[in-house]
Amino acid sequence: MTIKLDVKDKKLIYELDVDSRQSASQLAKKVGISKQGCTYKINLLLEKGVLLSAIPVLNTSLMGYLSFRMYFKMIDIPPQKEEEFRNYLVNHGLVPWVIGCEGIWDYIIVVFPKDFTEFENFNTELNNGWGAFIEHKEIALVTEAHHFRSGYILGKKNEMSPLVYAGQPKEPIILHEDEKKILKLLAENARMPLVQMQKKTGISAKNIAYKLDKLEKLNIIEGYTITVDYDKIGFERYKLFIHSKNMSLKKDRAFMQFSKNHPYILYYSKSIGTNDIELELIIKNSLHLREVIAEIKTNFRDIIKSSETMKIYKEFKLNFYPWNLK
Repeated sequence: MTIKLDVKDKKLIYELDVDSRQSASQLAKKVGISKQGCTYKINLLLEKGVLLSAIPVLNTSLMGYLSFRMYFKMIDIPPQKEEEFRNYLVNHGLVPWVIGCEGIWDYIIVVFPKDFTEFENFNTELNNGWGAFIEHKEIALVTEAHHFRSGYILGKKNEMSPLVYAGQPKEPIILHEDEKKILKLLAENARMPLVQMQKKTGISAKNIAYKLDKLEKLNIIEGYTITVDYDKIGFERYKLFIHSKNMSLKKDRAFMQFSKNHPYILYYSKSIGTNDIELELIIKNSLHLREVIAEIKTNFRDIIKSSETMKIYKEFKLNFYPWNLK
């Protein structure tokens, strides 16, 4: 059942998507409601299951981690076993993202290993446990990934820098134990007040604020966003897989800029694998999907060789700080 949103609800979701750690007072001023009204609306959206979580977007490459994407087509897997497979992925410490799909793939995940050996060990473990139920699997090394503040809810975007969460690993920035504790709490709830974080960690609120500012300036924390049940507010989520041709750095940057400014494009990522570029689209219906894809192809026909679409029916996990990152 689609939940009807008023204009204030939509503005609130948009602002939370831009920065989910904004205070109720800050949000209220931008949305044009009282602080109490803002808190009430947020709680109601949580209660109705529209808002699922508030999370930080972390640049894992700055912490020295690789990013792999894995695609699975299942075969002859009983419902109970499939649930066990999902739970295995969702609960695994190296896996920050798990989605269920309809079409060419049944599941897609992201893996954050510290090196190729750790990824190889994970892949072996997965094959040993679930290989009998995997008809086909593909692996891509993510070389660049951008999360955009989505404008789908209002049909427009403000000019904002993308949130980079994967890329070429750098010389890792070493995190202190206190900083790891803070990131873990933010991954649970990015709107958690400093006082509550102090109670859970034993670190003073003043020191937490200082460390948050430091992590943001280092771009370990790229920003704060939300996860949403799109079905409940009348939207659908799709992957667009693109095979490119005649690509250059200039054309790639133009495509990324176009995607950043497009209200219905949520992610732009590049990888070494079957697909060169992947977009994620938040759209209204199948007709709207065709219109958006036609717009993309019209603007970039010189670099798009072919493309495929796939519907995402559920996001089972999104956590940019999996629990066993050291």
